[in-house]
Amino acid sequence: MISKIINLTRASLPKISKNTKENIASVYSMPEMVLSKMAKEGNKSIVHVDMNHCTAVRISPEGINTIYTDALNGCNSVGIVAKGIDGKPVAILSHYVPTNVDGQVQAIEKQLDTYNYFLDKNYKPKLFFNIRGWIDGGKLEVVPNSIVEKVKNLLSKYFPQGTETTITPYPTKTRPAFFSSANIFQFDPADTSKLKITNVGEKEKFIDLNA
Repeated sequence: MISKIINLTRASLPKISKNTKENIASVYSMPEMVLSKMAKEGNKSIVHVDMNHCTAVRISPEGINTIYTDALNGCNSVGIVAKGIDGKPVAILSHYVPTNVDGQVQAIEKQLDTYNYFLDKNYKPKLFFNIRGWIDGGKLEVVPNSIVEKVKNLLSKYFPQGTETTITPYPTKTRPAFFSSANIFQFDPADTSKLKITNVGEKEKFIDLNA
């Protein structure tokens, strides 16, 4: 089956130009800008999550298939992908400033409570953190962050079998021009069990939710 996920990832970052029009085009080539333009033009399959917000969506081939947030530069973004009793994904995405960890956890809890009746409790949800990192010995490492254990503890109340957890740090310093600060979840309309995540800096992950 051919994937219908739109490829937003650029082969390489454009360079700053002396030509203003080229720089504007480079800005609009950023993944978050592409999605924003599509949504403004009426594409109802895309949902944007603002800073200090948490949003949950039911994914379907004919409905919503993309949820994303942007402007991450020190904030915590937490994504949860579970399944509904109808077998289709339920995605929860949040983006909060790092000084409001408890507020973020409470917002996630509110969404879990809202969808609790509908969630498949036999499915082990996938939990994704896109959070601040720092360079240690030339390698990008995760900055210690209480959001990780607090969200994992929260989810254990709903899913005793635990979660599959992935933590992806992102840089906050020395970012190049036209750097993408988005965290994007794209589900394949042809098969919603196939998920592409594009983290800050256009780091890609391809996930089979049935694996």
